[in-house]
Amino acid sequence: MYLTEKRWQDIQTNNKLANDDFVYAVKTTMIFCKPSCNAKLPNKENVSIYRDYHEAIENGYRPCKKCNPTGQLLEDEEWALQIKNFIHRNYHLNLTLDEICNQCHGSKFHLSRLFKQVTHQTIMQYLHEIRIEKSIALLNENIMTVEDIGRKVGYKTTSHYIKVFKQFYFMTPLQYRKRKNS
Repeated sequence: MYLTEKRWQDIQTNNKLANDDFVYAVKTTMIFCKPSCNAKLPNKENVSIYRDYHEAIENGYRPCKKCNPTGQLLEDEEWALQIKNFIHRNYHLNLTLDEICNQCHGSKFHLSRLFKQVTHQTIMQYLHEIRIEKSIALLNENIMTVEDIGRKVGYKTTSHYIKVFKQFYFMTPLQYRKRKNS
């Protein structure tokens, strides 16, 4: 099936009447939705159309947790895993809690509560943990500056990177590097 102007209009207007006609998948998130889904509107060039959810699943897409196009119940662990996978793929970007929850198709309050219940840490704590873990590998290579490493793992400022790093290791990244190299 193709993305026609009519189908695109159905997606833009969240047309419930089109739910039985097709599902749409978003290439960047690998998620598929009903036309009536009120998740963030994807870029048109990232949308693929499928007759039904079976076809979307066969093509490697997973169901949206916001509109639940399969009608099946979703388990909390699946939500948490989806958030973790999104963070692992995008930790280096300037991520906010709003952006993470929006991309994972859930409300900030629900996903925050659920993630903490399943993992015993907040979404942002997990993001910082992954960023610091990635930065350790870069510090051990001893090639990049601390400033460059901070930016590469997703921190806007060096001071924020150092502050978070100290919360994990009780020393600055430079102190960590010197200790490892001595």
